[in-house]
Amino acid sequence: MTDVFVSYKREDEPRVWRLTRALETAGFSVWSDHQLPGAENFRDNITKALEEARCVVVVWSHASAGAAGDFVRDEASRGKARGVLVPVKIDPVHPPLGFGELQAIDLTHWRGGQGDPFFKDLVGCIQAKLDGRPAPKPKGAATRVARRVLYGALSGAGALAASTFAFNTFNVAGLVCTTPGLQPGLSDFCGVLHVGGRPSREERVAWANRPVGDCQALRDFVARYPEGAYRREAADLLTARQVWTEDAWTPSVRSLALYQGQDGPAAASEAAAKARALASAQAAADRLCKGFAATTAFQFVSSAPKAYTWTCAPQGGGVVCGFDGEASCALQERSSVEHERCGGAKPD
Repeated sequence: MTDVFVSYKREDEPRVWRLTRALETAGFSVWSDHQLPGAENFRDNITKALEEARCVVVVWSHASAGAAGDFVRDEASRGKARGVLVPVKIDPVHPPLGFGELQAIDLTHWRGGQGDPFFKDLVGCIQAKLDGRPAPKPKGAATRVARRVLYGALSGAGALAASTFAFNTFNVAGLVCTTPGLQPGLSDFCGVLHVGGRPSREERVAWANRPVGDCQALRDFVARYPEGAYRREAADLLTARQVWTEDAWTPSVRSLALYQGQDGPAAASEAAAKARALASAQAAADRLCKGFAATTAFQFVSSAPKAYTWTCAPQGGGVVCGFDGEASCALQERSSVEHERCGGAKPD
């Protein structure tokens, strides 16, 4: 089973070859039709590889998005139906009808570099498909614009200023990124560029809105921003995690065997005799249930006698009844609930 099936038009093979090599360098196993063995049915081989691939990358170009790209559209439709389609475009074209709702990753200016932000978006989308999770928000466009703005400013200031800022020498980037009067916009901008140790706006808002003291929220935050600006603070809070247990009482019902003999005075009718037997059994039901609850694990609430099998007999001009049944015990059952807190005071 391959990680990635690449669907493209034959005319684009030289450019797509560079893309497949880059994906392999990124750690994915890649299948494209230039790997077809000779003297075999190429349609069967393509169909088999398409169905087995865990992700389908369709390459939209002038050729594949045009009228002659029917095979590419068919392969893309199968990937879309399985929910594993990742579209890219290598020419400034609109995807064919039926594929416009899936945003294509723009590789029209990509030159083959692994560090290109748009290629990183592609790698992130593919990995999300392989992991069965939603695709991450693309960052390529914002990163490219931010880099152009920064590089333009740095080139005017000179090479020394550029290197000093980029490597945060003497904490220059940190000081610039926290300039008063330009916050939080400047800090957020620095966060997008990963300079000055500043968080992006998304990370900053997520940190501010996390539930205080919630350890799981911290774990989720670290998983989402493993190299983020708050990773050390989050790690310190998790290290100082407090754990305690509390007793919780939950409603519970237990059934205990109960026998009521044909005791007491006779009643005028069988119905009255049965009612009298149930009333007489109430005290026995209480004793059974309270005895069962006489531990630290339960608290007695109430009991009720229930009859399963009746035995009635005439006596002195009336009727007496007894039964085999149960005492239904309404209880509160104790359980221990573990709590954890990371930061903030532990509740009383």
